[in-house]
Amino acid sequence: MEQDPTDLRLGSHDSDAGDRVPRRSSVGGSMRVTPQSLAPERGSGQQDVDAATETHVVSTKARVGAKRGRPADRDMHPDDETRINQFAEAVRNYEILPDGSVGRGDGRVPEATVENNLGILRRFARWLRAANRDSMASRFLNDPDSLAGDIADYWANGGDDRKRLNSALSHFRRLSPEGQELQAVGPGPRLMGRRIHVPYPDDALIIDALANEERSKLRPVSTSKRNVVWNMASNQRRFSDWLQREGRESIASRLTGSDQQQQSLKDDYSNFTNAEGKKISVSLDRLRQYLGAESQLKQHNPYPDDALIIEALANEERSKLRPAATSRKNASNQRKFSAWLKREGRESIVSRLTGTDEQQRSLQEDFRAFTKEEGKKVVVSFDRLRQYLGAESQLKQHNPYPDDALMIDSFTKEELSKLGSDSTSKRKSVLNLASNKRRFSDWLRKKGRGSIASRLTGSDQQQQSLKDDLRAFTKAEGKRINVSLDRLRQYLGAESQLKQHNPYPDDALMIDSFANEELSKLGSDSTSQRIVVSKLVSNQRKFGDWLQTRGRESIASRLNGSDQQQWSLKKDYQD
Repeated sequence: MEQDPTDLRLGSHDSDAGDRVPRRSSVGGSMRVTPQSLAPERGSGQQDVDAATETHVVSTKARVGAKRGRPADRDMHPDDETRINQFAEAVRNYEILPDGSVGRGDGRVPEATVENNLGILRRFARWLRAANRDSMASRFLNDPDSLAGDIADYWANGGDDRKRLNSALSHFRRLSPEGQELQAVGPGPRLMGRRIHVPYPDDALIIDALANEERSKLRPVSTSKRNVVWNMASNQRRFSDWLQREGRESIASRLTGSDQQQQSLKDDYSNFTNAEGKKISVSLDRLRQYLGAESQLKQHNPYPDDALIIEALANEERSKLRPAATSRKNASNQRKFSAWLKREGRESIVSRLTGTDEQQRSLQEDFRAFTKEEGKKVVVSFDRLRQYLGAESQLKQHNPYPDDALMIDSFTKEELSKLGSDSTSKRKSVLNLASNKRRFSDWLRKKGRGSIASRLTGSDQQQQSLKDDLRAFTKAEGKRINVSLDRLRQYLGAESQLKQHNPYPDDALMIDSFANEELSKLGSDSTSQRIVVSKLVSNQRKFGDWLQTRGRESIASRLNGSDQQQWSLKKDYQD
């Protein structure tokens, strides 16, 4: 539907707001929202514009006469430039001081959203000056009709093909005549770029408190996890908003109530997702736990040993902010299966999860019987439980040489001690690497070949035979298996084989400096990236060694030399 330019006058961004829009007053030098009533929702068209404003990246193509690379403060009327800069400062300083009912975090607007809106305004301001039209700032109050006409001309000439200017101007008009603060701003999680939902006050209180608690656990750089928290809080507010519009009771009033109340809340949630036309996760169980109630995950009665690891794994999943619905459903299914095993008089999950082949097979057979009784496939994620609890047990399924086992276990414990309790993915990497080492040592023992430890720091002949055995092992396995012999060698106090090559001194200096610089950029937990750097450095030293043994010039002496020198270096590399 085409936008009527005459609707783009002062205040038209919230034309039905009237006196219902909260007024702002300055308290102690900061902005405070004092609602006279709840803020109205925007129309669906405006919501689409706002969503586009927040999510679309500003095109690098300069539209409507704007030149690529031109600074933001050129070619616009001075009063527009001043006004836009004041607007930018006001938005960046904007905050909401929570009052228990409408406070929603700090109200900060994401910088990408700010820059997006500023870019739209600046492009229009440049167009006005280039087209010899009056400034925006001079016409907001005293000549909105002519401004609306210019907006229509701007659109007609190809400017703002997504009609985002209307949204940006609606925010821009909120700046007070003095240019110091924003006026008529309703309560909401953000000043711009988000639809404002109006939940029940009691729901808003617990939703905001939970969101703030979740955000407080995150580091400043955890942008993606913060987005997960915001999205979840937005979904919860959206559901409460729907309940209020439909005249149904709030989430908080039923969340920890009687079985009948909790069932009615579930039924309303089903109706809400049907009305929305898609599944929207609101994590009612997380809200329930925040209120101090027992999680509904505990309604099943599993074996105590199963309950312990299921709950521990579920807590770890939540701490990493995995999709809440998925982790909650997995935990519920695991408890449900364990409760079934208990009722049927069969052994627990944990007692068989990392046991003998026969025990693990019996667990799978019981699971098939359970799903058959349920009449549907139920996901319990044995492998995830096994990784969490049974990784160490799985390591011991291989039977390595005793000296290898001692070395591998000691090294693994040292590596794990460097990790935090929530570093599950890193733990998995360490444990998988240890498993590979035990597996290789097991193969060596079965083949009657010497252990890893007996040859790892031995003579050149011994170390070469170990490498040959590793190649034979990977060939027998049919795939590349990383055992990181060099890391074990360093653990035993031997010099890394990365330095066993003997390049020219100038090459060695350059390569080592490069390696130190690259490694300094990486965190202590960047194992995979460190391996990449180490392999590259090893290859460089190996090439430098090859050049020296064949009496050819060093890398450093030719790397930035004449064309002939660089060509000869490339030729030597090919050789």
